[in-house]
Amino acid sequence: MSERRDPNTTAAFHITDVSNLPAILTQGGLLADNRMAQLTHTNIGYDHIKQRRLTEIRVDCCADRPFVGEFVPFYYCPRSVMLYVINGGRTGRPPGCQKTVVHLVCSVGELARLGADWAISDGNAGAYHALFAGDLAKLDELDWAAIRAGSWKGLTHQKQAEFLVKGFVPWSAVKAVGCYDQTVASTVLSMLSAAKSQHVPKVEVRREWYY
Repeated sequence: MSERRDPNTTAAFHITDVSNLPAILTQGGLLADNRMAQLTHTNIGYDHIKQRRLTEIRVDCCADRPFVGEFVPFYYCPRSVMLYVINGGRTGRPPGCQKTVVHLVCSVGELARLGADWAISDGNAGAYHALFAGDLAKLDELDWAAIRAGSWKGLTHQKQAEFLVKGFVPWSAVKAVGCYDQTVASTVLSMLSAAKSQHVPKVEVRREWYY
């Protein structure tokens, strides 16, 4: 029997380098990769997978079948597979670089109510075999045991299920910022202050969200 999920209490996690936060605040929120590619920013992912998401894999549950790279991506868990890969130095950044990565936390329910197209993937949306749906009931069918798992051997695809929001997510949708340590948390607070942000989410040290 599938697990019943309340979208309003289901968290969605977007990871980015803290150095990108001033630009995010200036833009008023998170941009999809196709728009980020036109801006100077710190890329923490695989270039070849980003290119695949931008030019090859389409979200076929949306009317105009946009590419995955036209969406802002969120995982349903912190301490993601992608963070593990990044921290291991496999995307071109030095090993141990997770310390500067922050988790921006939203709720699935609020993201779905933004008015933009959105989709749920059953696993890594950058995989050719990913399946997409535009029905919140599909949350119940995700592999939540894999999503929560600390060890995911054989479950990598399922653990990387994503919630995708087309185009843009306003900063006001971010409810919390999870940080590796107090140094990064203080940096985030300083950036929020410097930007005179009217919306200040909770900024927390969440070491358990990291490797």
